[in-house]
Amino acid sequence: MMLPLGLALVLSAAGALAGLFSPPSAAGTVAVTPATGGDATVAARAVYRAIDQTWSGLRPLAYDGDAAASDCRVKPFAADVRVEADDTSYEDGIMVEVTFDLLDCAGWQVDRWTEQRLLPNGSSRDEVMLALRTLARRATTDANIWRHVECERARRLFSQGLASIAGDPPTYLYSFYKSTDGQMRIAVRAGGPAWEAGIRSGDVMQKLDGKAWWEYGTFQTQRRAYDGLPHTFVLERGKRRFEVALGAPLVPR
Repeated sequence: MMLPLGLALVLSAAGALAGLFSPPSAAGTVAVTPATGGDATVAARAVYRAIDQTWSGLRPLAYDGDAAASDCRVKPFAADVRVEADDTSYEDGIMVEVTFDLLDCAGWQVDRWTEQRLLPNGSSRDEVMLALRTLARRATTDANIWRHVECERARRLFSQGLASIAGDPPTYLYSFYKSTDGQMRIAVRAGGPAWEAGIRSGDVMQKLDGKAWWEYGTFQTQRRAYDGLPHTFVLERGKRRFEVALGAPLVPR
């Protein structure tokens, strides 16, 4: 049985978002997190070494947690690199792939780089591992180039844990996605305005401003996630149904 609707009204002005930024002690520290699997572990070690050797002013930190699980107020890092890697055999060879996913201190994606190499069938495990390390270094170089091109955004990210800069549109730091069960769910940046209002990643959206999400159409609803306007949601979390009203969005300055 669903519980009665309960209203969660939370002031979401940037000044009230205690978990939005990483602590000063975390400035300049970049976590390196391998995804599951041996390939990811090999690639993550190569990323760690490449950051340590080539990213001036920044230091890597080996990390095996989930940055998105909590806000940033006590994080030991300002940014997180999640490293995914695998090798897959096809008829024409072995595809080796490494993905360097740059995240902020709460696991919100900033940018992503992927490198691939096709090895001949029959390549040894040593050859696969060499390819993994080479691709990991290339992806790290790509990210380092971004760091210098997007210098202000990168400075904000690595010093305070959030990659927003002046001129970015207002945001509640949430987005919609369609899950395999056909539900429209919400992904939320921990410590952001939507998080402070009571929304959590994985919540099922039943209504947006009094209408079922499909009344808007999937694309339109997803686009509205970043319109900077207050909204009221009817959400489900397990067996609980509740209402959340957003306050003010984050206005990057």
